[in-house]
Amino acid sequence: MVYELSGEYLSYNECSHELTLMKKQNSWLREVDSQALIQSLRNLETAYKRFFKRISDFPRFKSKYNPVQSYKTLNINNSVRIENAFLRLPKVGRVRFRTKQRICGTITSVTIRRKASGKYYASILCKQVPQVIFKINDLVCGIDMGISNFITINTGEIIRFPQQNHINKLNNKIKRQKRRLSRKKPHSNNYNKLKKKLANTYEKIHNIIKYHFYKIAQRLVEKYQVICLETLNIKGMIKNKHLSRAIQEKAWHMFQKILEQKATEHGRQVIYIDMWYASSKTCNKCGYKKEDLKLKDRNWACSQCHITHHRDINAAKNIQKEGKKILLLQKNE
Repeated sequence: MVYELSGEYLSYNECSHELTLMKKQNSWLREVDSQALIQSLRNLETAYKRFFKRISDFPRFKSKYNPVQSYKTLNINNSVRIENAFLRLPKVGRVRFRTKQRICGTITSVTIRRKASGKYYASILCKQVPQVIFKINDLVCGIDMGISNFITINTGEIIRFPQQNHINKLNNKIKRQKRRLSRKKPHSNNYNKLKKKLANTYEKIHNIIKYHFYKIAQRLVEKYQVICLETLNIKGMIKNKHLSRAIQEKAWHMFQKILEQKATEHGRQVIYIDMWYASSKTCNKCGYKKEDLKLKDRNWACSQCHITHHRDINAAKNIQKEGKKILLLQKNE
């Protein structure tokens, strides 16, 4: 309303003052965790700032019908703590939970998220978590990311997309569930049950991919000091109707973010080369550029030095070379 009238928005302090007045009028606002309400106001201010900087769209209210719901609370005076197999939350009390990770350091905040499958997850943020720094070495690797070969390293090692057969079976299961869902009466009990099963299958695929991405990233970070990647224009690539689904299924962006996270944790470096560098078309020996190289050509021969290249391995070697140049420039600055 304020934005429509004046083109401005209420700041966090103004909203916080309004919230105090609303608590006096509405008793139900005092039944929930105060920190959760405060965090929602901070998120609103951040959303408005991003909107005015033209980073994101105009903020929208969270819908109670959205299957994914979440809230964040801060640890004030040890209000959030681990008690054996329980997680204690303000106003909620003790909640049974399980984790394979050892929670180290001081808990600063917790985000509780309910997914479409009906499962609840807690993201626990800790302070001063001890980091495992691997031994420094001078190894630099170049990585080419593709569809047929998920990752190709300049050494010639090829890493396939994880659990592809299992994921294909789950995708077929999703097709069957969607067909059954289309025959159900919307919002009936059977419709809601099947919708939850469908969400659970999607979540299984996401968890399988994420788990294996962490394993691949950990192995790369443990071995190499510097990891060089190509900058991918994913939004432009998925406009190709023949490859869009295959590109989205490979989740390149997710893997890159996980790799960056692991590299930061263990004192490694990730370098991105220029998006328009023709890594596949350039010979890694003499630098000759084959302009007429097509996507279906998996092997090609250089007309200058007469060396036959594997498309992905050649691209990974070129990415490594460009990454070393960027690394040298960074050291000279």
